[in-house]
Parts: sequence; structure tokens; C-alpha cells
Amino acid sequence: MDRRPGRPGAARSGTTGSASTRDSFELFAETLLTGVVVGVLAAPLVTALPAVAGGAEHLRRHRNGESSGVRVLLRTARAALRGSWGVSAALVAALLLLGFNAVLAGGPLPGGDVLLVATAVLAVGVLVVAVRAAGSWRPGASWPRLVRTAARTCAADPAGSALLASAVAFVGVLAWMLPPLALPGAGIVVLGLVAVEARREPAG
Repeated sequence: MDRRPGRPGAARSGTTGSASTRDSFELFAETLLTGVVVGVLAAPLVTALPAVAGGAEHLRRHRNGESSGVRVLLRTARAALRGSWGVSAALVAALLLLGFNAVLAGGPLPGGDVLLVATAVLAVGVLVVAVRAAGSWRPGASWPRLVRTAARTCAADPAGSALLASAVAFVGVLAWMLPPLALPGAGIVVLGLVAVEARREPAG
């Protein structure tokens, strides 16, 4: 029997590696599932913010090793829906207006290319603020206050905002190229949101 030092350690290392791989696959599966559920809930558009709030709560609890699942996601989304109608309607109106600007920019309008880029950047910025507001929702929170706080947080945490903007842009391109992946892709944005929040949590 080989009793050289390091063999038990190698076994422990292999066990740790297997557990890490398993955890990674579990997180990947939960992210895809979350994206599908959030995407379906967000289909009416005015329910998108509560859907993201539910998805973020689910992945946050999963990350912390707490009991979670689709029921937690749905329960959180239903609770977050109350009081969100005004902010959700304003978000949809803003995105529709930006979409109209994009259509104009795609025509024979002078400086259309510049307007198109500015519109895309502004749309991503609006979505990042909205997503951060949804991710910070807690029972009893005021949605208008969450949006104002999220706007200040985006300015105070440019690195986190850039990470979220990248996730939003990536999923947007993914949905444009392969529409069937739009639903599971939404989970990437929610996972990015949870990761950005975790960066801002105090150590210890």
C-alpha cells in the first residue's frame, strides 16, 4: 500500500474538486431554470420587475444554502407585484419611447448612427437601474424609492453597473441571434445581479 505523504491530500483535493463541480452544475441549472420562470412571468412586461425580484431572491437563497425553489420565486414575485404598477408602467413607456427612437435612427435621419448608439446605451442604462431596483426589493419596500436608490447605487458602483450592463447586452444579443435562448438567458442577468450585490456586501 502506498503511504506516501500527499496521497490522502490528493484524495481530499479530488473530493473537494468534485463537490465544487457539482455545486457549479447546480448553480448553472438553477440559473437556467430561474431564467425560464422569470422570462415567463415577465412576458406581460409590466410584471418584469417583480419577476426579477423573485428570481434574485431565489438565487440569493440558493447561494446562501437556504431553502429555496420555484415556490419561493413565485411567492416573492407575487409579493413584489403589489405597488409596482406605476414604476413598471413608466419603465415600459420609457423602453417603448427608446424603441421608437431606434426605429427613427434606423431610417434616413441625419446622424442616425450616433442616435442609434446613444439610444442603445440609454436603454441599457435604464434596464440596469431597473434590475438593481428589483434586486434590492424587500417586503414593504417602496418601488419609487428603490428606483431612486438604484440610480444612486449605479453611479456609486460603476464597476458593478458595468458588469450588469454587460450581462444585459449579452442576453440582448443572444435573444436577437437565437430567440429560443432568450428565456434561459434571462437567468444570466439575475445571476449577475446577485453577484454584483454580493460584491457590495461587507466582508465577514
